[in-house]
Amino acid sequence: MAGILYFDPNPTTARLATAGLQLAGYRVYNAASQDQAVTLCRQHGPAGDGTIVALLLDSATSPAVSASVLRALVQVPGASDLPGILLVSRANPTPIPGAEGLPSLKRPFTIPALLKVLRDAVDRAPQPIQRDLAQPSDHLQLRVGELLRRHLVGVEIPEEAVARIAAELVADSEIPMPAAGVTLQADAAHTKLESVLDVLARDGTRGVLTVAVGELQWGRLHLDDGSILMSEVRGVDEDLRLGRFVVEGGFMPAEHLDAVARAPDDKRRLLGQRLVEDGHLSPGELADALLAQAREVACVLLTWTDARISFAPSDKLHPLAKAAAEARASLRIGDALLDGLRRVADSAAMGSHMPTVDDVFIRVDTEVAKLGRHAFTREELGVLELLNGRHSIKEIARKTRAGAFAITKVVYRLGRANLARKREVPVAV
Repeated sequence: MAGILYFDPNPTTARLATAGLQLAGYRVYNAASQDQAVTLCRQHGPAGDGTIVALLLDSATSPAVSASVLRALVQVPGASDLPGILLVSRANPTPIPGAEGLPSLKRPFTIPALLKVLRDAVDRAPQPIQRDLAQPSDHLQLRVGELLRRHLVGVEIPEEAVARIAAELVADSEIPMPAAGVTLQADAAHTKLESVLDVLARDGTRGVLTVAVGELQWGRLHLDDGSILMSEVRGVDEDLRLGRFVVEGGFMPAEHLDAVARAPDDKRRLLGQRLVEDGHLSPGELADALLAQAREVACVLLTWTDARISFAPSDKLHPLAKAAAEARASLRIGDALLDGLRRVADSAAMGSHMPTVDDVFIRVDTEVAKLGRHAFTREELGVLELLNGRHSIKEIARKTRAGAFAITKVVYRLGRANLARKREVPVAV
């Protein structure tokens, strides 16, 4: 009889699905905890008696717990070859980052719907290669016996026990180890970046989260203990370099910073290291600039919906991240998420009227004059000065050393108030 390993921490919901599966002829192995699931999988999975043909996990109740159970199960010998099905909530249809490819069924569901998803998954699953998972060589058995007798002098060790220990060593050697480097992958189109960040914040894991669109556009957040310590970014239209935030923070004049950045450095140090080691910035000022940069980069990454997300844990911190940590400066992931989600909401509010970074606007001088300078904020006055039909939003952001999104919001307001209009490129005839 084919068996199903069914993890569900809620006994009430588990009973209904279990009854339906049993009526359909399946043997159901119920697990309400991770330890139970792993034990049952070892006993009845491919490395055990081979009864279990599929894994069914409820991820609607507690996605984080289900994700942990799934990670533990795929470490059981042969279990990674078993088809897996997730029971999910309608509010969170992709609750486990990196598991978007697994078949899923939304709660509430009918038993016929569950059986259809299950049978389809089992039928499509590749058949595992038939092999004996625990057949130790004669040499291994002899070596195990020799070691046991050497360290357990005077103890009689049955040959059956030696054979079983050797067989378990063979089985353990087949447990897939986590690959070096990336341990989590997800698609931002199906798994939101804020969900991945939330999981990493709860775990407090140290490592680097990378969000990439193709090979040339990417951003990285260096995380530790639920905080962002620094960021890196390449290939974006907006100026997100560290220098911008050093100037915006009032730590150095732009001309002074540009001179330092252009000067050759035989030691090939990072700009942040040079600024501190050469006495231009204090460690605390560098940390503040790094965190301002990280906040802005995180906000930008949260708007990327066609990116690939990956996370690589690390024992060591990047030199600049280490400097921020030593200065006791950090940006809580929740804080960055709050700002980023505000930006997402602002983008949605602007809708189709939201300017792009390449748009060029012209101020409507007659309307601006009617209101007078007192009607505008300092930020709006600075943008108005540059709305002369020659500068794109991206260029204005660079000139003012402000974020492109901040300039976009100002131009949006001015445009909707009929104080600026988009420059139209003449059509060649």
